[in-house]
Amino acid sequence: MTDNYFEKFYGNIEPDLKKYETLRIILLSAVIFFECLIACTIIYLFLKGILTFEHSYQGKILYMAILFGIFIHWRLKKEFEVRIKEKIIEKFITCFENFDFELWQLGESLIDEKTLKSIKILPKFNENYSDDNFQGIYKGIPVTISEQRLKKGLGIYKDKCFEGIIISYFLADKLFPAEIIVRDTGIVPPKNLEKVILEDSEFNKMFSVYSNNQIECRFVLTTGFMEKLKALKILFCAKHISLYINGQNIYIAVDIGRDSFNIARLYKRTDDKEQFERMYNQFDFILKIADLLRLTNKSYRS
Repeated sequence: MTDNYFEKFYGNIEPDLKKYETLRIILLSAVIFFECLIACTIIYLFLKGILTFEHSYQGKILYMAILFGIFIHWRLKKEFEVRIKEKIIEKFITCFENFDFELWQLGESLIDEKTLKSIKILPKFNENYSDDNFQGIYKGIPVTISEQRLKKGLGIYKDKCFEGIIISYFLADKLFPAEIIVRDTGIVPPKNLEKVILEDSEFNKMFSVYSNNQIECRFVLTTGFMEKLKALKILFCAKHISLYINGQNIYIAVDIGRDSFNIARLYKRTDDKEQFERMYNQFDFILKIADLLRLTNKSYRS
């Protein structure tokens, strides 16, 4: 799926990535040394009889030491990844024609909690954490890509219910009169929506479709659009894919179950081309969906 834009982008960042390879090796060596030091210290204390499980406070010390080691590992990995993303993100975005890039930010969601809770395809949650966020305009269509981790429950009973990306499109010149929900797992349909059976039998097996307007729903879910949803699940290796259309807003939730844009890992070469190629293909596909929405064969106007 790669093209000349990606090859040009990768050619521009490859010299910088090779420089960071030295830093990666240093950080990886430091992590391995630190973790081995903790492990050897714990083993030594056990062998000497200094550390035992007979005293609860010693167990707590052991537990805290392990947590501290995990935190250091995570922190160094994250700092390294952020440093590389800051270096290459603007060059990366220039790969895409007609995409007017506005913002990339880390850790602060570009989709507020109130909006997240109004998106009917997302599970109920009471805690959300956001990682990478991208915002821009593609051929007049505002596009937001927000990486989200949603949790529900309290304390030790808190469970992750979604981890992946939420893609938002806003069509200022169109108004979809039909409210549409597409989900690849069984859901209890909202009271005001009814099940829609489409012409694509394969799509019907993969997804459940609900809408308050059968006719308008079929105008929106064209053959091309259905093919894109099926391909999206494969491209992202997603656990679940969901779509929600209401008015001028279109949301696609891609539940991946892990960090979506994970590049510059400590255990992999910094200049490994495959990780950037994967990220490029995912962004390119998201913009192609915007093309389909823009060229929907029936125009809806407010």
